[in-house]
Amino acid sequence: MSSSTHWNSTEETALINFLVEHRAEAGDNGNFKKSVFERAATHIAPLLTKGPPKQCRSLQNKWAAFRKTYRTVCAIREVSGWTWSDTTGASIGPETSSTWDDYVAKHPDAKPFRNKAWVHFDKATQDLEDNTAAPAPTQQDTPEDDSSSDNEEDALAAPVSTGKRTREPTTPAPAAKRVRASAGVSALQEVAASVARFGDVLAAALAPPPVLVNPTPRHRLDAIAAARKHETWLHRFQLLALIDIFRTDVTACDVYLSLLDDDELRVEWVASQINLPNPISSFV
Repeated sequence: MSSSTHWNSTEETALINFLVEHRAEAGDNGNFKKSVFERAATHIAPLLTKGPPKQCRSLQNKWAAFRKTYRTVCAIREVSGWTWSDTTGASIGPETSSTWDDYVAKHPDAKPFRNKAWVHFDKATQDLEDNTAAPAPTQQDTPEDDSSSDNEEDALAAPVSTGKRTREPTTPAPAAKRVRASAGVSALQEVAASVARFGDVLAAALAPPPVLVNPTPRHRLDAIAAARKHETWLHRFQLLALIDIFRTDVTACDVYLSLLDDDELRVEWVASQINLPNPISSFV
């Protein structure tokens, strides 16, 4: 049994830089041939600090892990109400911790990025921006077996049918000469169809989760429109102060919109946000 594979940050950075430099050799799905990974292994070999030298299989697994992390970070960056930072990741604070916990319960791969960014995101974007599908190496590029601790699954390749459909002859051929598909061919066709369906399911499972809430700009526009309609008791400069709050704080937009069905509570909340004195009955 071979020793566990250990990656240091210098090796990871060198691998991404190498693949970015050779991205012209990537296929339509963003994956690379085995020969590219073999050259990359030679390239990063001097950076080894622990464990055995890395083989092609280890690099392929690491690249698959990078692609999975890239999709995870892209999905986080699209969630309304969170502010992504290249330093603090999703930048989750007390006001957004509950929505983060709900999200991580459904998407556990997002957990490391609560308040920590992915250092390789900008560089990986150069390779993966247009190629976020799950990798699918061809049969001739399938790596040799190489045990490592990289916790990644091998990509699956759906078989490609090469059969050609022939035109039926005008005059039926004698029954004795009719070509019939063997049981083995039929079985292989059924297996190919089953693997293809599994590939579709796998692709759907790895796709970034849909954003189920309105984008942040939509929240701001809705809140401002509602304020102009309902807060007619405010002076113009006070309404502008409220709008400025909506412009910088999407959470305030959400709270305001949720209070539209309670006029008294909404008015008190608005007054507290723009620092009007209590009681506020004289302002309404």
